[in-house]
Amino acid sequence: MIDVGIIGLDTSHSEKFAELLSSRSDTTVRGVWDGGDVRPDAYTEAFCRDHCSSRYDRPEEMIDHVDAVMILTVDWDRHRPIAVRFLEAGVPTFVDKPIAGSIDDIETLRRTVERNGTPFCGGSAVPSHPSLAIMRGDAGTHDLFAAGYNDPFYYGVHITDAARTICGADWTRIVSADHGVATTVTFADGSSATLRFDGPTENAAFGLLDVGGATRTARIDATAEELNRMYNPFIEAFVETVRGNRDESGRLFDAATLLLGVQAALEFDVVVTPESPLLADLTRDGRSFTDTYEPLY
Repeated sequence: MIDVGIIGLDTSHSEKFAELLSSRSDTTVRGVWDGGDVRPDAYTEAFCRDHCSSRYDRPEEMIDHVDAVMILTVDWDRHRPIAVRFLEAGVPTFVDKPIAGSIDDIETLRRTVERNGTPFCGGSAVPSHPSLAIMRGDAGTHDLFAAGYNDPFYYGVHITDAARTICGADWTRIVSADHGVATTVTFADGSSATLRFDGPTENAAFGLLDVGGATRTARIDATAEELNRMYNPFIEAFVETVRGNRDESGRLFDAATLLLGVQAALEFDVVVTPESPLLADLTRDGRSFTDTYEPLY
């Protein structure tokens, strides 16, 4: 049995992930911590009752009582300091999207994972959608077109993570296109991805067209059915990572830098590479985003 700790109840992910973990025969929600940034105290108490979980006063108090942890705070600036404690203690760690709002935080997490060898996973669940898994399996290079909606950082991560996953190679260059609402990304294997971030929010969906080993399309609507189609394999990937049977940390860290590179290209209308000095100074403020955040449920 894998005892999982959940840190942060801000988003709908906490309830959905806990539901899936509790429904499995090999996982349980052992501990919970929430900082009160979004939810009232009564919500946390009810959550713990519903999942028969212990409530902790500080995240690090869970370290000796859980086998793995999921860090789900909407404030991504909390991710690095909390995750480092668990990673250094050898506790397999999941960090929700977006993983971090600065290159410094990403590199600190990367170095901690490499130094300690602790399993690490997380990011967006969208790449786990079955329709994208088929695209990912195509051999050779990809010519990808993807469109998303809402905030280009908090929601844009869904299509940057998906693009990095489908193309299967590290990104090398980002160019702003179409008056600052889209970018073209080049990858080390010659693949390319045109990513658009201004899709309509009414009947919102992520849309993808991939020309690779075959021509494939996917539309992922914001419905309960579509969420379940990607959350189930997403949680399975988390369990496989905890057991040491899967390691996609390299892809996740590269995708996290890609997300920041896209923000730089959109904001400054410049060509961005992984070595661009601009990246080192670029940040996205998780605290200010959290102050205006409202959960779906």
